[in-house]
Amino acid sequence: MENIFEMEIIDLTDEGSAVGKVEGLTVFTDKGIVADIVKAKIVKKKKNYILAKTIQILKKSKKRCDKKICDIQDICGGCELLDMKYEEQLKLKKEIVTQKLIRLGDIKNPVVKDTIGMDRPYHYRNKSVMPISLDNKKVENKFAKEDIKIGFYKRKTHEIVPFTDCKIQDTVNNKIVDIVKAFVVKNKISIYDEKTGKGVLRHIITKISHYNTDIMLILVTNSKKTLEVNYLIKEFKEKNIPVKTIVQNINTKNTNVILSNESITLYGDGFITDEIDKVYFNIYPVSFFQVNYTQMKKLYNKAFEYADLQTSDVVYDLYSGIGTISLLMAKKVSQVYGVEVVQEAVKSAKNNAVKNNITNAEFIAGKVEDKMQELMNNSKRPNKIVLDPARKGCEQSVLEKLIQIEPEKIVYISCNPSTLARDLKILLTSGKYELKEVTPCDMFPNTMGIEAVAHLSRK
Repeated sequence: MENIFEMEIIDLTDEGSAVGKVEGLTVFTDKGIVADIVKAKIVKKKKNYILAKTIQILKKSKKRCDKKICDIQDICGGCELLDMKYEEQLKLKKEIVTQKLIRLGDIKNPVVKDTIGMDRPYHYRNKSVMPISLDNKKVENKFAKEDIKIGFYKRKTHEIVPFTDCKIQDTVNNKIVDIVKAFVVKNKISIYDEKTGKGVLRHIITKISHYNTDIMLILVTNSKKTLEVNYLIKEFKEKNIPVKTIVQNINTKNTNVILSNESITLYGDGFITDEIDKVYFNIYPVSFFQVNYTQMKKLYNKAFEYADLQTSDVVYDLYSGIGTISLLMAKKVSQVYGVEVVQEAVKSAKNNAVKNNITNAEFIAGKVEDKMQELMNNSKRPNKIVLDPARKGCEQSVLEKLIQIEPEKIVYISCNPSTLARDLKILLTSGKYELKEVTPCDMFPNTMGIEAVAHLSRK
């Protein structure tokens, strides 16, 4: 076949790559949405598939937006679906969840509701993780503000694409980035080079409270030497940017993991506070809190609707993190037991319970499967279980323990439709449960990220 060819885009991968067919071979290319006709160039040819690069979009799909939304959307890896009309994104995510349940979960005719969307799917992220780099031509400690790159990675690379107005981040980040660049130059802070492992500043991270707009700024460094941040404090105050705390996170390992467990509070209390339905949560640098406040409330409300929470219920909240779901449920039920393997998260959850005067939520540190058994041994049997694991889903032993416990309802919140389908298959194969329905929730508009909540009921 020719090195350059034309094809129609027929599908998208989970990572947002476009898929087509040429001469019976599947082609994966970097850009395109379903129903585009593109001209592409072969990058690598394998026995059963081709990797390609889109050169030109010859005919635009009707699913495409009428105009370009972001000036870097063609190269930035952050928003794979920004080209697609929002209503089409919601349909796509429903279809992806449906197909995962059918193909990976062996579930016939699953009931998948329409994706819960946003009225305005922009500038929604309350957390921003931004790598930093230096123009390759510049010498360490001899550079100007304009030589610094802070932004997001180019698709499938670690090349940083600077931004002026990211369409999914809070707009206050535009001002913070500019001030941080000036701070780096003024204080002659070297910038980390991941190839050599040298340099100090690796990432800047912001967390923003929806409750009071307070901001946490995290400076991730490759050095334990404490940064002097008086310039930042002064600039933020003068420009009325509500940075409540500045934290230095020490990460000296040559790794893709961004945050370590070692932090130094340089200014403020080292945390910010957010609120959901009059329940308040202290959020620290390593705390997990959903990045989309508006959609988080919709997602949790759907989960609680599925759980049909009653004042007599005893509920396990598995993978409970800082206690967000547990403490919200505690207002509606008799008792909640939150189980989480991360010790710091459990400590935060306990503190958040005290902060809200909630006494019917107990938080336990340890492996989920082990602590479930201990609770059962102590006659603390649940009638309902809510679980919200990481992307990798549940361990087999956790699922086996769920089947053994036989709660009347299981509500499974997932950020990965593939592992959700895999885990549901195990639960359903037991013959003890039926899948009532699944609702996707668009927690990450304009990206391929998909959150969903599944409702299982004991037969």
